[in-house]
Amino acid sequence: MQATFSSHTLAEIFRDLYLGERSGVLELSRGNVEKRIFFDRGMILFAESGADDEDLGRRLVNEGKISPGALAEARRNISEPKDLAQALVNRGLIGKETLSHTVRYIVERVVQSSFQWEGGTARFSDGWLLQEIFESDILLTFEVILNGIGSMVEFTPIQEAMRALDNRLKLRRPTPVPIERLALSPAHGYILSRVDGSSRLQDILALLPPGEEGLTCRFLYGLLVMGVVSYDPPLGEGPFRVSAILRDHADTMALEKVQEKLVLDTYEGLRNKNPQEVLGLTANLSREAIERAYQDAKELISRDRILPRIREKLRSELSLIESRLVEAYLTLTQARVSETSRAEAAAGVHEPALIDDMLVRVEMDKTRTKMAIEENAKLADQYFAKAKKFLREADYYNAIQYGKLAISYAPEDARFYFLLGECQVKNPDQRWQRLAEQNYLKAAELDQWNPEYRVSLGRFYKKRGLKLRAKKQFEEALQLSPTHEAALKELDALA
Repeated sequence: MQATFSSHTLAEIFRDLYLGERSGVLELSRGNVEKRIFFDRGMILFAESGADDEDLGRRLVNEGKISPGALAEARRNISEPKDLAQALVNRGLIGKETLSHTVRYIVERVVQSSFQWEGGTARFSDGWLLQEIFESDILLTFEVILNGIGSMVEFTPIQEAMRALDNRLKLRRPTPVPIERLALSPAHGYILSRVDGSSRLQDILALLPPGEEGLTCRFLYGLLVMGVVSYDPPLGEGPFRVSAILRDHADTMALEKVQEKLVLDTYEGLRNKNPQEVLGLTANLSREAIERAYQDAKELISRDRILPRIREKLRSELSLIESRLVEAYLTLTQARVSETSRAEAAAGVHEPALIDDMLVRVEMDKTRTKMAIEENAKLADQYFAKAKKFLREADYYNAIQYGKLAISYAPEDARFYFLLGECQVKNPDQRWQRLAEQNYLKAAELDQWNPEYRVSLGRFYKKRGLKLRAKKQFEEALQLSPTHEAALKELDALA
């Protein structure tokens, strides 16, 4: 086997050798540098390179475990560097257990330094080491590969692609390695506890401090590559391949860029246009032509066609575009009705049927606008109901996402902002606390007669030690509802 590799695909080479239970040596080269990793039935056995820290003999001398003279003597009786360990033990120059610590160190160094290459050439040659000094270990193999991924260069594209996926994560049963025996940190153990088939990467990251996002993604990526964790639904047939998520992510990013430019260009283009220019029409067109132009323009920036991230990012621009289109449509159609009415009056035509028809058309235009508003309100309520369900289940990430979707369809509904605040306040991070405060304030601003919003905002300030601000909110709640029990209790507690 010979192929080129990148830092992104190196782990898959290790994984494929493991699954194929291959025995032999993997030679990784870049320029004049070469590293060799020895495998026994797919498990890493030994590694070496020409670097001082990755050469067994020089490393043993540097650690003071053997003398330079003993090293030279042992090397005179071997034909290949890989035979050095056996020769040292056979001659009684070092104990097997003492040697194993240095061997593990070198294996970890060689693998980690290989992941720090941007790419190179890989060649695998089948064969047996036929030495008793080395012992293959499945746990060592997995831990070394996971540590290597932890030092991988150019991981950002993989992390972004993983974050963009909506698939849930679950442990494979049975797992290809006894994960309970892996040397994992408490953070890694917590991450594994969340990989239960119901959580997505975004859900897991939302519960962790921001500084741990990169480490979490690298850990889960390693488990995905090695087959310990899988996506649900799966991304495709066979073992996980990073090229699949990178390709799909690149396609999504390209489409998002196109859609963002379309929305922004449309938004800027509508600023100084009259109703005819908004719909791309010339003067004196029929009512049917006006309606067709309106439907075409609306379809071009339909929310159903815009990807969720762009829909959220450009929510206000999309709302303005929709408003301008409706405004232009109503202005032109009503003007057309007025022109028809004047022309018929000048010609002496006053049939009640024609007048009734014009009135019906005006009412139909009003009805369409009302239907659009009602449809948006209906969608907003549906998303709000889902957000409340996830809030009850303590799934704050999904609750926030559905709350934001509700706001995109009904941005003046105080309930939606209050729900976001109730979710965001659960995260102790300073940034999330600021967002919670902003949403509490927005809810109180939109619904000034709801004392509950004032009480919740007061409790928020109280918890943060801002007693004067808290007192003000409780007092304003009592102005709205003088017998409000919670507000009275909170004021008493502050006193």
